[in-house]
Amino acid sequence: MQTKRKLLLTLKTFCIIVAVSSISANKKASAQSIAPDEIYQQMVNNPALEKQTGENFCWQAAYGMHRFVNNYELTKNTEWLDAGVMYYDFLIGKMLSDPDGYKGWIGEYQYDSGYLQDALVGDAILMAGILDFCVLVLEDKFLKAKYGNKANSYIKTARKDFIEKWDFRKCWVDDAPYGSYIGFNKYLKEDNLKEWIVDPKVSRSGVSHPFNKQMDVAEVCLQLHRLTGEQFYWERAEQIYFTAKSHFQYFDNHYCWNYYEPLYPGDIDLENSNTRHGVWVHPWRSGYQAGEVSQIVNAYHHGIVFDSVDIQRIINTNLEVMWNKNRVHPKYINSNGLGADGDTTGLADFKRTYGHSNAVKNGGELWTALLDFDQTIRDLYELRFNGDTTSPEYLSYKKTVLVHPPGFKRKYADDNVNVPVVDFTACSDLYLATVLPHKIPKNGESVIICKSRNAGAISIDLYKTTGVKITNLYKGKIEMDRNLIITWDGKDPAKKASFKGAYKIRWTSKGGYREFPIVISN
Repeated sequence: MQTKRKLLLTLKTFCIIVAVSSISANKKASAQSIAPDEIYQQMVNNPALEKQTGENFCWQAAYGMHRFVNNYELTKNTEWLDAGVMYYDFLIGKMLSDPDGYKGWIGEYQYDSGYLQDALVGDAILMAGILDFCVLVLEDKFLKAKYGNKANSYIKTARKDFIEKWDFRKCWVDDAPYGSYIGFNKYLKEDNLKEWIVDPKVSRSGVSHPFNKQMDVAEVCLQLHRLTGEQFYWERAEQIYFTAKSHFQYFDNHYCWNYYEPLYPGDIDLENSNTRHGVWVHPWRSGYQAGEVSQIVNAYHHGIVFDSVDIQRIINTNLEVMWNKNRVHPKYINSNGLGADGDTTGLADFKRTYGHSNAVKNGGELWTALLDFDQTIRDLYELRFNGDTTSPEYLSYKKTVLVHPPGFKRKYADDNVNVPVVDFTACSDLYLATVLPHKIPKNGESVIICKSRNAGAISIDLYKTTGVKITNLYKGKIEMDRNLIITWDGKDPAKKASFKGAYKIRWTSKGGYREFPIVISN
């Protein structure tokens, strides 16, 4: 277990290094020349923490918090852990109680400054950093004796004020084997933290979170499973990752997936035949999908949901779809194959609002989380060093990656684990195709929705799991980049048969066909 813990921390360290070079440089410098207390003082006196609250506070506070654990790993100096405990206590001291008695980093709601709320992703990213400390401590006899009580207090906080809290708020939507988190629809005012304000009209109230935030929670669940041994946390993580995988688009031996997709009926605006959030690969922030690849790789190494076929298809996306095949001046486009464009009014507005993005629209990047598996990924990554093998970043790369040949050996699980199966079907134009919920409620309906890159004819049919067509539900036209939405109660449109049990919905277009499982309880 000690070896597995070190590998987990090493992977997280490396992913941060390749994603945010300035942070990695600070981390290396701190281990060599900056005292632990100095890092602590820098972190707690970060001017951004004074200006930000709520989710934005959490993003600012998460930057660099890995350094306490990582620098202990480099030096074995427990002063780093002492400083870490002070920082974690500082963060927890910033949590406020909500009207239900749970705590969170309550502050300005990111999508409506008139309200306050804590954020699912804010909880996830700060709890993940704190739980890294807990894993380190509780899997080391010496550290457990010194810090065990503190680690257990943090675990208690994560269990109650993170997982339990969001379940109590009914923000977990269970459609097993799938599951997802949705936005909370209750808010607070700055002058009254004792009373919820229910306002479903506030932006993103009740809308499911994008995949990166869903998988942020899944990673914390894996940590809690490791720390507590409770199967509940493993199963929660499995549902989240399996939901993401089930929405992958597969064709030409590679995957593509959207930043966001509707994950439950509340994401659908039936009246306007629309979704309550866009459906696309993020056009201005390629780092989102790069981060999701890192989360998928972490899941793979834990032996949950993803197998080597999945990883190879993701490698194919990065190298066959996104990369320009130039080994001297590599460039990358988005995983959906859209070419990078110059600045646009939309991009300029996005930059003004958020302050950072890609230099171009639909630009991609090298998915460095795949360095474990593929030599070409490594070759392209090494170009950024320009032959310099003495930099802190290269030395970390050498220590964490080059010590192993590229391959698919899992780091934290056996290679013969069983993962749930998605029966992928190939379709080059349908970039959304799902049923919400996949279990049609008794005496209720499910939403069947799809979206296409190209206009043309489409057929929506009910199939047996054996591949035998049963009946047609829709036949007609689909417009380019427009939602096609129907609802279905699970009954035979021709009134000639009754259905009950497991089936598939199949969407067939000129680009092929996609399928999604459906369970009929009528």
